[in-house]
Amino acid sequence: MKRRHFLQHSLLATSAIDLPAEALTLRPTKGISLKDGESRNSEKIVLAGTPLDFKVLSEDTGGDMAVFVSSNNRRGSGPPLHVHQNMDEFFCVLEGEFLFQVGNEKTRLKAGDTMFVARTVPHGFDCVSSQPGKLLVTVQPAGDMESFFRQLGKLLPEKGAPDLKAMGKLYQAHDSAIVGPPIAE
Repeated sequence: MKRRHFLQHSLLATSAIDLPAEALTLRPTKGISLKDGESRNSEKIVLAGTPLDFKVLSEDTGGDMAVFVSSNNRRGSGPPLHVHQNMDEFFCVLEGEFLFQVGNEKTRLKAGDTMFVARTVPHGFDCVSSQPGKLLVTVQPAGDMESFFRQLGKLLPEKGAPDLKAMGKLYQAHDSAIVGPPIAE
């Protein structure tokens, strides 16, 4: 074996050995494959008519990341302007057109377009297409996002106004805050 290959293999082997045991035991040992419309562990979370299908759960990654698809986003169904203290978000528009506000800047995104939002930056979005939109969303680190959305789903009626005081408390319990109304064109 050539010296260069030996060194590369040795470095890879020692870096794998140095991983904490929990990093190896908390992760799945097989790939996670789900069909469109399926959710990990068959759980359905719905926010005022908008289903969230979790594809990767925080427990799959030791809390490092969660991934979900938000479908049936209708005009006017976006979240209020909010901020996360300890979590970054990545959005990919799969269907429809969305208006994102990140800080003071507004950006329109269409299918295939992406948006990264760093922690501590106020942001919000809304579907602005005539047909419902679909987003692929990654949160990192995941924290307890599945629990957040389960609880939020109970606070958001399909019709009528949500309990804003209860929503504010829920956001605070998850190191986040509502900092403004939902965005509009």
